[in-house]
Amino acid sequence: MREFDHNGLLLAEFQGKLFEKSTELDCSTGVFIRRFLHSELLKKLDMNDPSAVSLDVNDGINDILGQFGESDYGKNKFSRSALFWIGYMYRYISYTREESTKFIMKLFDYRQMNDLYLSFHTQDPEWCIQSLLEINDLSEDVFDKNRRLQEIMKRAYVNGKLVCPN
Repeated sequence: MREFDHNGLLLAEFQGKLFEKSTELDCSTGVFIRRFLHSELLKKLDMNDPSAVSLDVNDGINDILGQFGESDYGKNKFSRSALFWIGYMYRYISYTREESTKFIMKLFDYRQMNDLYLSFHTQDPEWCIQSLLEINDLSEDVFDKNRRLQEIMKRAYVNGKLVCPN
């Protein structure tokens, strides 16, 4: 686990502001999230190095729009404050656990994060992570790549023999 330092804070605040700014787009929150997940910007953010990305929120939005174009699909948008917290938390988890945002979002769906926002947003990020893990019946081991590989290998071998799925 990596310590949340100044670089992590810069990235988490940037991503929070990016998510918050997405409310100004014509598309729904779901459409923005899907585009963000497949964007070149996310690949840069997942390097967790502030020098790899412009920390200007307008540049970030324009990067996503430049890659995918504008969309007016969908109208359901989360609140600005909830989106800031969701974006911030995803980057905090990615930075401290050294995991990709896609992996984090598979564990903790953005709709679940929105549902928990009112109860969680004033809490310490580490408390939030532990509570999210507990709610989803997971442990901190889920962030351990070696542990995940061991689990895959256990499932692949039955009675000492490799079992190939159909």
